[in-house]
Amino acid sequence: MLCSAGKKTDLAERRTNVHAMKLSATKRGAFAFTLASLLLLRGPMSGQSGSGSRQWVGSWAASQQVPEPKNPLTADDLRDVTIRQIFHLSIGGSSLRLHVSNAFGIEPLHLTSVHTARPVSTSSPSIVLGFDAALTFSGSAAVTVPAGADYISDPVNCPVGALSSLTVTFHLDAAPSRETGHPGSRATSYYLHGDFVSAIDLPNANRVDRWYQISGIDVEAPSGASVVALGDSITDGHAATTNGNDRWTDVLAERLQASAVTRKIGALNQGIGGNHLLTDGLGPNALARFDGDIVAQPGVHWTIVLEGINF
Repeated sequence: MLCSAGKKTDLAERRTNVHAMKLSATKRGAFAFTLASLLLLRGPMSGQSGSGSRQWVGSWAASQQVPEPKNPLTADDLRDVTIRQIFHLSIGGSSLRLHVSNAFGIEPLHLTSVHTARPVSTSSPSIVLGFDAALTFSGSAAVTVPAGADYISDPVNCPVGALSSLTVTFHLDAAPSRETGHPGSRATSYYLHGDFVSAIDLPNANRVDRWYQISGIDVEAPSGASVVALGDSITDGHAATTNGNDRWTDVLAERLQASAVTRKIGALNQGIGGNHLLTDGLGPNALARFDGDIVAQPGVHWTIVLEGINF
C-alpha cells in the first residue's frame, strides 16, 4: 500500500475525552427544542483548520455505548486476540486517521498494533494483497487509551475513495476492563486468538455482527464538511442488510456523491437502536450524546435529528 505516516497530531487532537464535556441547563433546553426540527443548520465547527494546517472531515462514525449483556465478547475471547472490522466510508480523501475509543472503559485500554487495509469484500475477513498499512499513535505502533477517552491516530498519507470500505485490524494483549462498542453495526467483525493484524486472511476466525473500540474515521478533505444523523434504530439501520451498507444514511451518502455540488460532504451515522431522548435506555440519552456525537465530529456543519419514538 503506497501509504506513509504523516506528521504526528498534537496532544489536544490525540486525546479527546468527549464524555467529560457537560452541557449547561440552558444548552440542554435549547437542544431539546431543536429536536422538533429534522434539520439543524450549524456553522463550521471542529475539524475546520486554520491556514497551513490539515483539514479533517469525518467520513465514518458510530455512537459508542456499553454493550448490552448479550452483545459483549467474553474476557476469554479478548485475551491475546486479533479483531478485524470493516467500515464503509462516505467521502474520500488524501489521508486518513482513526479514532480508538475507550469511552466506557474503567481502566486504560492497550492495543499492541493497529493496521488498516482494503477488504476483498464487505462480508469477508480477507484483505487485498499489498494494501496494508500500520497506524501509529504519537509515533508508536502501540497505544494506551485512558479510561473514558478517545485517542486519534497519526495521519496515514493514503488516498481512500468515496463510498469505499476500509478494514481496521487491531491486537489486544489483555481484555478491556469494560468494552466500548456499537452493537447495531449491521456489519460482521472477525476475531481470532493471536497477533494476525497484517494477515491477508483470517480463515478460522470467529464472527460477530458488532463493532468494538472504534468510533470514527476522518479523511483529509480540503473544503469538505460533514452532516451528522443523530437518532435511534431507524437511523442506526433497523431492517438494513447485514454487510449491505444500505442504511438510509448510506443512501444519503450516495445521493451526496451523485452531485458535484455536494460531493465533499460526508455523512456520519450516530444512531443507537432503542435510544431515548432524555433518559438512558440502550446507550446514553440523546442529550448526553450531543457534545461527543455532534459537536466533536470533525468538519460537521449540519445535523439531522430523528429521535423520540422510544420511551
